[in-house]
Amino acid sequence: MKIITTHSNSDFDALASMLAASFLYPGHIRVMPAQISPMVKEFLAVHWDMLRLVSRKSIDLSDIDHLVVTDTSSWQRLDNMQELSGKTDLKIDLWDHHMGQSGIEAGTVCKEETGAAVTILLEEIRKKDLAFSPVHATLFLLGIYDDTGSLSFPGTTPRDAAMAAFMLENGADLNVVSAYMEASLDSRHLDLFSRMLSESDIMSAGSLNIGICVQQVDKGLNMLPSVVNKFKDIKGLDAAFGIFPMNAGKTAVIGRGSASELDIGALMRRLGGGGHPGAGSAILKADVEQVREELAEIINSTEISEPLVKQLMTPARGVLSCSDTLKKADQMLVESGRSAAPVVDENSVLLGMISRKFLDKIKNQKQWQQPVTSMLNRNLQTITPDQTVRQALELMAGSETGFLPVVQDSVLTGEITRSSIILYMYEF
Repeated sequence: MKIITTHSNSDFDALASMLAASFLYPGHIRVMPAQISPMVKEFLAVHWDMLRLVSRKSIDLSDIDHLVVTDTSSWQRLDNMQELSGKTDLKIDLWDHHMGQSGIEAGTVCKEETGAAVTILLEEIRKKDLAFSPVHATLFLLGIYDDTGSLSFPGTTPRDAAMAAFMLENGADLNVVSAYMEASLDSRHLDLFSRMLSESDIMSAGSLNIGICVQQVDKGLNMLPSVVNKFKDIKGLDAAFGIFPMNAGKTAVIGRGSASELDIGALMRRLGGGGHPGAGSAILKADVEQVREELAEIINSTEISEPLVKQLMTPARGVLSCSDTLKKADQMLVESGRSAAPVVDENSVLLGMISRKFLDKIKNQKQWQQPVTSMLNRNLQTITPDQTVRQALELMAGSETGFLPVVQDSVLTGEITRSSIILYMYEF
């Protein structure tokens, strides 16, 4: 028996990648895990027969000689298939976009860093010029949008956008996609959201702010990832985790993040789950307090790699001496095109800034010969070399100069500019 399957708690990318694989492996049985996300369950209530799916419980593992796995590389995330890991005569093909360590040893591995797993398979379908229906195109587009936040998540690649366009060219229905991507929240979700806002714990990891919420939920309540994501956005957090008790002594963890410094999927894999940099989930056989402690411990032990000011700082330009005149300051600003210039003493200690808006107030010509210290702004924002670029951005938001002086023990050692941060952010 030859089968194609994907991970439990299947989202649209899992379903779409499994269906896309069936075009590359004709004749293979499409095996659907028992646990699927609520919106996928709603989709399959209409499309199950058309997609020719079979349930996991109807499959005898002893008959399988070829296994194709999509959107995961972990035995633990498959639906009770761990016993296959010891089968020596089993051929395994793996298609995944999660770049973490693989637990499934496959003969053929196609693992590439895309926003959605289905993107990789669709590229192969286009290469082979295989035909598919508009219904399939709609599902494939749902898979891409679900795992890339409609092409807005940081992990989205040009390849995902190209395959989204390819699906639209092949009849994908955006009305159907929108209906499943924009499911509304009801009063139960709003009640949960309100409780999360008032009862959450905020912890720090480096300069990141991370929220953790432990909440009881009504049985069968769906759309929990959307609630967690809204909680993150409203609180202005870099990441948020919702911990929800389930039946049979199990606890669900749902994570959402927006900071490139924290990989949510990698963190969830340490809990036994999975995901991608911006989103992930896990189900643990433990009570909520135990899960909360384990999650907090993992966050605290996670190394947050953030760029520091000293990595982007450059030598300070247009520095003035405290003995320089206001006339010289004016000439310096005209030549540099800047709105302000730092002023230092004979030991390079930063005394303050002289700005264009103060110089423009000079009416008396004799005043131009006064030293710059006569119009010095000593209340200025500075930053140290070992502070983060994120902190520099926060300080720069209140600055009109476009740069921050970098000081160490009061001595001016350089500057960090908006342009250098932009170049770093866009990897130019």
